[in-house]
Amino acid sequence: MIEFSIKRILVPVDFSAASINALDTAIAMAKQQEAGILLLNVVETSGLSDNSGHNAEETALAMTHHSEQELLSLQHSITERFLMPCEVISASGMVSSTIIKISVSHKADIIIMGTHGSSGFRETLIGLNAFNVVKNAACPVLTVPPEKKWESFKKILFPVRPTPSALEKYDLVRKIIRRGDATIKILGLATDYEKDVDLLKELAGQLNEKAKDDAVEASTYFKVGKNMAEEVLKIAVLMEADLVVITNSIDSLPSSSGQFFVGPYTRYIINHSLFPVLSVKPSGTNEQVEEELQPGRESFTQEMPLYN
Repeated sequence: MIEFSIKRILVPVDFSAASINALDTAIAMAKQQEAGILLLNVVETSGLSDNSGHNAEETALAMTHHSEQELLSLQHSITERFLMPCEVISASGMVSSTIIKISVSHKADIIIMGTHGSSGFRETLIGLNAFNVVKNAACPVLTVPPEKKWESFKKILFPVRPTPSALEKYDLVRKIIRRGDATIKILGLATDYEKDVDLLKELAGQLNEKAKDDAVEASTYFKVGKNMAEEVLKIAVLMEADLVVITNSIDSLPSSSGQFFVGPYTRYIINHSLFPVLSVKPSGTNEQVEEELQPGRESFTQEMPLYN
């Protein structure tokens, strides 16, 4: 089992309502984890123009100064209201690449960001910047839709595909949910190939055991088909989920059918989810997953409901 620790939460903000909404989620998690907040605003300097006659460099400096003042105001509010550590960084450059760079240099344990924004994030955030951060970040990324607040996670949808390291993301989820006060729906996503179904049963058995140990109520369903991302979001709506957990294995690993789910699957869920999406990058190998699965092979319950 991987021991995840959440002590520093990186929150990119552009001062829009959507990014402040994501910040509220981050603050709630920081309180639960006794973690600190790292606020980041990125001034996107590419294509800057100024009708007042100032050159691009002067404009960038003015924007950076304004960013710093806004960040200091947020920092003061957070430290005064919540009595938690809060650092601020104002940077310039390409938004997604700067977020990645800061997350590495400051050793962020998780990135929490909105899926819509303005200013440096612009309207293309959900299709470009958020996905690029999920794709390239070494740490988990929680993307938060606007308009509704999520300060705790009680109904978790946990899709599982027949890929290596499918179990790892649970070891992070168990850190951010309250034991005895959460339910997990494990959704096995299979193709028509028997090998995928068998592996999913093994994974589901292990996950049920983990949930049981954590006093978390779990149920398991399987879905066999093609448009898996659409199915995930449909079921999230039906169960009124408040968190969807996916593996962001962007470098595609084929299932036994030869299909490559990862890129389109991840992008579609992030782009269309009405609920927060926690993306966890796997670190294990096929052999490691097989070794982890072995103890539960004999004890797995064969009769499970099939979601159709």
